[in-house]
Amino acid sequence: MPKIGRKVLGVSRTFPQDSAEMTRLVLFDIDGTLIRTGGAGVRAFERTADLIHGRPRGTDSLRFHGRTDTSLVREFLRTHRIPDTPWNVRHFLDAYVFLLDAELRHGAGELCPGVREYIQALRALPEPPLLGLLTGNVRLGAALKLAAHGLTDEFVLGAFGDDHEDRNQLAVIARDRANRRLGRRLEGHEIVVIGDTVADIECAHHIGARCLAVSTGGMSLSDLLAHSPAVAVESLEEPVAGTVVGPGHAVSVPTDWESLYRVGDTRWDKGQPAPGLADFLARNPSLPKSRVLVPGCGRGHDAVAWARAGHRVQGLDLAPSAVADAALRAPSDLPAGSLEFVAGDFLAARPSEPAFDFIFEHTLFCAISPNRRDEYLEAIWRHLRPGGSFLALHYLQPRDPSGPPFGVTVAEILRRFGTRLELVGHWVPPSFEGRQHRERFFHWRRPAGGIGKSGS
Repeated sequence: MPKIGRKVLGVSRTFPQDSAEMTRLVLFDIDGTLIRTGGAGVRAFERTADLIHGRPRGTDSLRFHGRTDTSLVREFLRTHRIPDTPWNVRHFLDAYVFLLDAELRHGAGELCPGVREYIQALRALPEPPLLGLLTGNVRLGAALKLAAHGLTDEFVLGAFGDDHEDRNQLAVIARDRANRRLGRRLEGHEIVVIGDTVADIECAHHIGARCLAVSTGGMSLSDLLAHSPAVAVESLEEPVAGTVVGPGHAVSVPTDWESLYRVGDTRWDKGQPAPGLADFLARNPSLPKSRVLVPGCGRGHDAVAWARAGHRVQGLDLAPSAVADAALRAPSDLPAGSLEFVAGDFLAARPSEPAFDFIFEHTLFCAISPNRRDEYLEAIWRHLRPGGSFLALHYLQPRDPSGPPFGVTVAEILRRFGTRLELVGHWVPPSFEGRQHRERFFHWRRPAGGIGKSGS
């Protein structure tokens, strides 16, 4: 069962950092990240199209989310067969900013949750990073939006939509401006980009920076997590938002699972099978009756679900007390021999019988220190027969950078397991309360013919 309840090191809004890899630059998007203007920019664009070019509702086809103002103007001009000359672009943007000011005076919108407190916490660090902007807004438009909410003096540099129409290039420009200000070249791990769209995640990746993605702009956590930001949160109010400002190292502190079971500190145990597994089994009632391994089985709820579906199941767990509890709780009405529980280390165990047809795990991968994840893949390969399926419910949002859970991204999962297994599919499953949109179900198959060792 999931093992994500242990807190080894606390996370606080003071954002403890490693001096060797301290965050030196934090770049904020504006719309949907710092401020929600209630559509003031979209309305100003629409009014400009009508005023300057006589095109009422001429911007209806534009997709504004994550875009730069310059790219939007060029798309509008091309759509309406108007030459996208530098003068026409500049003329549109000058009128747009005038109308944006009028829209903001009518209604400026609101700050996104936690913004002011988050900025204050960054400034309170022993060595605070530079705070900058990385926004698709033109410079004057950005200034108007920030001024409407008293944020004008919070940022010392930035890159804007009139610097370049490509957001990835804006990330390069912002980094280079910070380099000149600091008098040295920043490495990617020293930079954090905070934004609410896939474009923000991609531009962070473009310069090797970490991205803190927030769903305050309308995108769901599951959609943001699918693009592998360093962290994705509902808003900057979440304490975990501070973890991305640290160096992001995994601290390998072994977790004493046996002691946790003995004292009853098993907050991860929900007393029932994972909703994602129950959904999978319900949607696949005709799965061939097979041998199933459930590593990290805890008190056995998932193993019981497999056995009730007609499979022969082995639950495996490091903690002898968990295995003993699972055996005591096993339903008496299951067919003889359909369910057994074994104490053992999945990473080290050698199967005593022929390899399994299915391996299923729920949040075991995120409980294993990243420096042992190659061992995890080797264990999957060792226990799974050729042609067999590996089913995993991964928890994508770490609570604590020191783990468990340790950080897990879709990009890492695809890269790591794709070296040896074939991806059948992945999707966002039903989840327990508090984990919605933070889990993803992966279905892999071991090729019948085999693939070479991982990394080969």
